[in-house]
Amino acid sequence: MLRRSFLKSVLSAPASSLLLRTGSLGLAQALPAGPTPPKASPNDFDFVFFTDCHIEPELSAVAGSARCFAQINSENADFCIAGGDQVFDVCQQDLTRAHMLFKLYQQTEKELHGKIYYTIGNHDVVGINQQSPVEPGDLEYGKKLYEDYFGKRYYSFDYKGWHFVVLDSIGIEYYKIFKARFDQPQLDWLKADLAAVGPTRPVVVVTHVPIATVLGSLSRKQPEDVGPIVDNSYAVHALLANCNLKAILQGHLHVWQKSEYRGVQYLISGAVSGAWWEGPMHGTPEGYTVCRVRGGEIHLNYATYPWTAAVQHNNG
Repeated sequence: MLRRSFLKSVLSAPASSLLLRTGSLGLAQALPAGPTPPKASPNDFDFVFFTDCHIEPELSAVAGSARCFAQINSENADFCIAGGDQVFDVCQQDLTRAHMLFKLYQQTEKELHGKIYYTIGNHDVVGINQQSPVEPGDLEYGKKLYEDYFGKRYYSFDYKGWHFVVLDSIGIEYYKIFKARFDQPQLDWLKADLAAVGPTRPVVVVTHVPIATVLGSLSRKQPEDVGPIVDNSYAVHALLANCNLKAILQGHLHVWQKSEYRGVQYLISGAVSGAWWEGPMHGTPEGYTVCRVRGGEIHLNYATYPWTAAVQHNNG
């Protein structure tokens, strides 16, 4: 099922609140912002997770992203993680526009202070759409262009005793069509990476396409459907079972959804672009997630920024 059609079908009633959380029955519930985290100690830190900017020259997307980045700067975070779909969208454009979009994003992002870590999204991959004129045999088909502009597809880094793992959830297994899947070399790398980390160091995982989401479950109309979720998510969950996992940060769906199981927070963040620069997405306005690490725990809260879309998306 296509992601936009899926979201329209399962979230037909927009919530009145700025924040959405999923209840035990899978229904959207309006909730206030989370509690204020404790005061920071020297070993604590803040970072921002923003996702789905979908930069393009149209729909004032550049102005909207710049407004968002300016507010992110005011958070005084230690670093930022971009959750994928930086652009809209090289997956179905020719190479001239693909280069233009990546450069447009980089130019806009210059306003954002500090270190930024990137995650690959499906709209960041060249040619994986039937409308694209770029063919698999072309040198810049697939993920090469992303790697040229943003760096590695998957990797890890450490900060103040915390271990961050950034994954590539975009599989290319069919002709010009992507399938959300982790390839075996990446899983082999992840196994070795986590083995070196050990069982006590706090771990945060980042992926564009979710590996855990209530919305994914709601999309299953047939037993074989996997919905908007990585189809071999189980492989990653199995590798994470013996580590000190604190949170999984995800994008792709443009709505705010946070749940918790056995002390692990599973987050889907709302999008910088909202509904692709056409207003809020089913009650979740344009925004980003502020992540505050305090005393060995992580506190996640959604932040919006002042923005009024010129075109309103019919997502209700």
